[in-house]
Amino acid sequence: MESRNVKWDAIRQKEREILKLEEQYYQQKKKLEKKTLELEERSARLEKIMDEEADKMYQVLRKFDSTADDVREYFTEIENLRHFSDQAYREYRIKLEDEREKCDKEFRKKRNELDEEFHKLRRYYASTNE
Repeated sequence: MESRNVKWDAIRQKEREILKLEEQYYQQKKKLEKKTLELEERSARLEKIMDEEADKMYQVLRKFDSTADDVREYFTEIENLRHFSDQAYREYRIKLEDEREKCDKEFRKKRNELDEEFHKLRRYYASTNE
């Protein structure tokens, strides 16, 4: 009788390991989703700020009858900032996607291993009770 309890304890332990793994996975996934949302919000805020600054500068340049070179230089700088900002955004977004894929892959691998161990224990328990 004691060997049955030991086997059931091992099975229950494996079930707990699987549940803990799933919980860790979903927490990690939630953190990555939060980082992605924050990145998108920062990008949108930066875009809005740059648009506002461009509008302000356009008004200032018009008011003071600035030369075409002044206007061109300023707006070239704004476009360069947009380009670098967009590039940094894409790079970080790719990094987050890679991290998410790595997390998914590790979870599936560990989950498959635990499932296999769990089913082995169940089969072994079933075979000893026949």
